[in-house]
Amino acid sequence: MLRNLFFLDKFYLIGFTLLIPTSINLSIAQFLSPVLNAIMGRTDRPELSISAFSIAFSILFLIALPQLRIQQLTIVYFKNFNKLKIHFFVLLMSLICLAVSIFVIFTPVSIFFLENIFGTKGDLKKSVEDGLRIGFYIPVLLILKMHFYGISIVTNKSSLIWIGTIFGFLCACILAVLFFLLGYDGHKIGMLAFSLSLFFETIFICFLVRNELFDKNYSFDKDIFFVGDLFRFFIPLLFAAFLPSFTLPAVNACLTRLDNPEISISAVNVGFGIFGAVSFTINGCQSTILSLISNGYSYIKIREFSYFVGFLTLLLCGSIAWIGPINEFIFINLFNLEDKLFTSTLLVFRLLSFLPPFLVMEQLYVGIIMNSKSTNPIIYINICRFLVLIMTLGTGILLFKNFESYGAIVGGSAWSLTLFFEAIFAWLFARNIAKP
Repeated sequence: MLRNLFFLDKFYLIGFTLLIPTSINLSIAQFLSPVLNAIMGRTDRPELSISAFSIAFSILFLIALPQLRIQQLTIVYFKNFNKLKIHFFVLLMSLICLAVSIFVIFTPVSIFFLENIFGTKGDLKKSVEDGLRIGFYIPVLLILKMHFYGISIVTNKSSLIWIGTIFGFLCACILAVLFFLLGYDGHKIGMLAFSLSLFFETIFICFLVRNELFDKNYSFDKDIFFVGDLFRFFIPLLFAAFLPSFTLPAVNACLTRLDNPEISISAVNVGFGIFGAVSFTINGCQSTILSLISNGYSYIKIREFSYFVGFLTLLLCGSIAWIGPINEFIFINLFNLEDKLFTSTLLVFRLLSFLPPFLVMEQLYVGIIMNSKSTNPIIYINICRFLVLIMTLGTGILLFKNFESYGAIVGGSAWSLTLFFEAIFAWLFARNIAKP
């Protein structure tokens, strides 16, 4: 493998050329989360700010769950399908999510969610409500952005991914620092910086791919509005997107009912955010795999390349998790975590640190299922994942109640075990599908 990488095979160079910008684009939330957490951690009542932002963010991402699979749909269909129909389908999804967002946030439904499901009250509830109202339009922007980036990936314009992603990241950082200097509350800093930067980035990437949006071979006709074929492909993917979006709110809802919920929620979300930033390359594996398959590359080479990325990331995560000077520099010096928040966050990161090869495994086999255009197995994979999540949360609450870092153990275990078993289930359901 290493010989292929450094001496003989240019495939690794091709793979990394596509993987790195795609991964950065799909991981921008993980990159931004630690940065925003670091800034919010320097405001008054940092645990309240980080917890409120995390809960509001998780609810908005749950509403925007089609954005998790829109990019894959675009990659699979865009080259050999009516582009106008795909654009209409994406627009339809974004408008549905906007309607859901308005209904959930600006009606009494929000009170039911925050009080009965998430168990928030007092200042935490008020801060979450503020964050949701500020970012109610985030789901629309996420769906459109993923669609435009999917177009740039499938048309082999990786430079546009770099330009758009770096632009959005810098906008978020600059806006967060600006709002911090202006003295905004911590949760408002995070939500305003993210939502405004997302708006600017979506407009910018749309401009960058403007020449690829339409095909002269297709004219506007009534067939564009009949998108049942796309729905049949997308509904299983939408169901699959639900559980990744559901996991974070479920974990947060569980942790709000434990002792010191602000510390527990902050530790789990900061730890998971740092892990997501360190393992960012894995997030782009599925889109890269689909793109390489669609361009005719060997499945064996794709699999070898994917696992190389996974084990390289495992080495990096293990170093951060278990080498004291490294994790102290990152968690204490960079993110200003102290005392119990530091130990709990480090525990969460250690529980996640073994996952990279299994995350790659899941991306590879789900990519094979998507490429077959028979996406029903993804429903079964995610039903199994859901059962594991419920059992892990229930068991964790019962078994670890007397441990010092109770919330960190429950939240970290829920994330690590559900992701681990999702990879196993993906392999079980995809092993008999013909490899491209």
